[in-house]
Amino acid sequence: MPIAGLQGHNITEPVPKGTCAWYSGPTLMQILDELTLDDRQANGPLRIPIIDKMKDPALVCHGKVEHGSVRVGDKLAVMPSGAPAQVLQLLDGKGQPVAYANPGENVQIKINVADDEQVQRGFVLCQRDSPMPVTEVFEAEVDVLDLVEYKPIMTKGYTCMMHIHTYHDEVVIKDIVKAWEKNDRGEVTEKQKPQFVRSQTKMICRITTKGPVSLEKFDAIQ
Repeated sequence: MPIAGLQGHNITEPVPKGTCAWYSGPTLMQILDELTLDDRQANGPLRIPIIDKMKDPALVCHGKVEHGSVRVGDKLAVMPSGAPAQVLQLLDGKGQPVAYANPGENVQIKINVADDEQVQRGFVLCQRDSPMPVTEVFEAEVDVLDLVEYKPIMTKGYTCMMHIHTYHDEVVIKDIVKAWEKNDRGEVTEKQKPQFVRSQTKMICRITTKGPVSLEKFDAIQ
């Protein structure tokens, strides 16, 4: 789809035929307006990854509602610590008090919790009756893009940074279960428990974290 931001061609108005005679499709805004949004399931289990926290004088957590909905008075659990908390006040992205927040909304949540140290960046606010699963070892499908020059292969024991929403920390590749490598001719070879993988490879591996981390099972979010 051709667009020209400087001239404004094909953004809100169709591109002139004299400029781009081969294109007769919709404009950028028409395509965006017709996109089908994923169902974020406002009635599903609550998931709010914590971006930051502050004292005011109660504890205030900043985050975005990724799943479910939250209301003033809700009884929550902070995962993976499991600390119980209760919503005292909700503020929207503009700092205005609101009674509830739905998926996709940025919020500031004032909570009552016994120990502030049990609430950290990367933790997730959940309903107490539907807490997020917690693990220190998990299996993941990973697309290995470009490895750094001084570590050109990935093996058992390889360390790297993992980012999941607001969580980030160093993790270790525990085992490589399976890998799919593509050669120069574009042929894909499947390998069971390879000793290592290189760049541009897809693999299934087991990953260990430094401590408990909240992770949603793949099957549970389809």
